Amino acid sequence: MAEWDILTKDDIKRIQESYGKIEGRHQETGDYLYRHLFECCPDVADIFKVDMKEQSMTLMRMVKTVVEGLNNVEIIMPAIQKMGQRHNDIGITPAQYGYFKESLLYALGKVLGKDFTPEIKESWGRFYDVLSGLMKGN
Repeated sequence: MAEWDILTKDDIKRIQESYGKIEGRHQETGDYLYRHLFECCPDVADIFKVDMKEQSMTLMRMVKTVVEGLNNVEIIMPAIQKMGQRHNDIGITPAQYGYFKESLLYALGKVLGKDFTPEIKESWGRFYDVLSGLMKGN
């Protein structure tokens, strides 16, 4: 699938290996992400009418599914499209996608610490750009 072509084999390897380092730290990662997101984009908080601890875990389970599916993207496409439709239905804006990317990279940096190298950050950034593009229908 052409959308995924911007991710190199090295990107996929870096994403999957770095994800392996946070896998046991889903709650912490999700908490960092949402705390940062709500600080930089407070209006997004109104969208979430659920327990945020639970939302953090739901998000990280989805991240796990997509990261594990990077070697066979056809399998994960329906889930990505469904997630995109849900985001469209609740009115997520392009700017909010940008804030989420910033918050994801922030959270990964906090949890991975020195292991969050510039190359890993770039790989995750490209990964998010592909996902958000697909979710927005680009």
